[in-house]
Amino acid sequence: LWAEVFRVQDNEFGWERVSDDVVPINITCLEESSNRVFQITAYSRNAMKLFDARIIHPGTPLYQANECFVHWKDLLHNCEWGLNFTSPIDAKRFQDCCAPVSGASGGHRSYAKSASSTSLRHNSGSL
Repeated sequence: LWAEVFRVQDNEFGWERVSDDVVPINITCLEESSNRVFQITAYSRNAMKLFDARIIHPGTPLYQANECFVHWKDLLHNCEWGLNFTSPIDAKRFQDCCAPVSGASGGHRSYAKSASSTSLRHNSGSL
């Protein structure tokens, strides 16, 4: 999966671009129990780590601002990460991997669609 990496720090408005271009997005499942922990990383062409975040399923809501842009709140780093994938199918694959629907139990995916990427306004004191 390839995407541009963006970030919004708490108390800031607007997305800051972290990557200069599209970069490969690496997803590693660190723990498979009742809560699955996924480590999401991306490196620049110079092998510099651009970001290292975790998504816990269930627990970390994923939001889709448009067909290619997926974002989530990282409470550990006090920011919001956004990935602008090169295609809608890559955005869907990312969501399917990090927030899988459990077919047998009739579970649901833990993400919601947001109106737009600019809808992320942080209120001080909110989580």
